[in-house]
Order: sequence, then C-alpha cells, then structure tokens
Amino acid sequence: MPVIDDLNEFKAAIAQAASLRTKANQATSNMTADERSLLYEAIFLRIYRAYENLLENIFIRYLSGETTHSGTQITTYLRPKDKLHARAMITSSQPYLDWTAPLTVIKRAETYIDGENPIKIAISSSMTHLISAKKIRNHIAHNSSESMVDFNKVVIEFLHTMPIAQPTSGEFLSRIPTKGPSKNKEILTFYMEHLESTATALVG
Repeated sequence: MPVIDDLNEFKAAIAQAASLRTKANQATSNMTADERSLLYEAIFLRIYRAYENLLENIFIRYLSGETTHSGTQITTYLRPKDKLHARAMITSSQPYLDWTAPLTVIKRAETYIDGENPIKIAISSSMTHLISAKKIRNHIAHNSSESMVDFNKVVIEFLHTMPIAQPTSGEFLSRIPTKGPSKNKEILTFYMEHLESTATALVG
C-alpha cells in the first residue's frame, strides 16, 4: 500500500470529525453544553490518534524502502526484511514508541534516516502546533493538576488571557478567539487543518 493510502485514511478521519462537529453545532442536535464539550474532546482525541497512527506508519514505510508520494527514495541506515522487522528494530526493548513528542520524532528520524527527509521537515515546520496539541491531548486523557498547568499555557497562548472560569478542553476547543494563532477561527478547526497540513507534508 503506497504512502498516499495512509494519507487518505487520515483525511477520512478528518472528514468524519468535521461531520460530527457540524452535527454538534446544529440547532436540532439538542445537545447540552456539557455533551457538546465531551464530543469536542472525543473528536480531538480521534484526530490526534489518527495523526499518531499516520506518523508511525509512514516512518515504518520509509525504513522499509518505500518511496514518498512524489517518488523520492528515502535512504535509511537500516536494512529490515519487512515492515514488522523495521518496527521491531526501532522499538528494541522499549514497551512502545512515543510519536507525540516532536523532538523525539525528529531525533528518531535523524538516527535512522540519512539527510533531510519528509519526517524531519514536516515535524520541524509544525513544531509549535504539535507541542500545543500534545498538551491538549494529555489534559483530555489525564485531567490531572500537572496536565492542567500545561493546558492553561495553551489557553493563554490562544486567548491571550485566562478566563475567569477554568475551561474544559472541549470548551476551549469550541472557542473562536478574536486574536492569537486561531484568530476568528474555531480552535478545533485550527488543529484539524494544521494536523492535515503536517500529514500531507509527511508523505512528501
């Protein structure tokens, strides 16, 4: 399966998320504010998970000798037998591979792939929104006092002030700020668009 198929699968997840968001905002949805907030959090986790899966799949494909979408051959330092072998080689004794930390992914790319490559380029150019997306993802998943500290830094970055009432992740994602990175655009939409842009860059 070529890398473009992985991208199309990711785009299908984005389209499904956009459809759910639209339904949640229809007057006929009869959703409470809390229900809508929970749905926004679920949508964000869904697209973030899809991004993680895409990144891992593309990375493994490049290590296994597959080309970018444009046909560029990636030079790697490994010679795996197949994709399963490639994944086993980079996992080594680790219980799992972390694809949420941009700097970790860049270091992994530098370790196993020779020279400039779509992984390093895409992650490096998307660093800011990937770091903030991870903080939102962690707060939705853990809702701890530690995750709230990082989450609130993202809130202030986007809203330029901290609301009087602590917003949930879902409430924050549904906001349309008048300033900041997501000026005049819903924050969930901002992340959907930026993750899709990163995904497109990954496949070269």
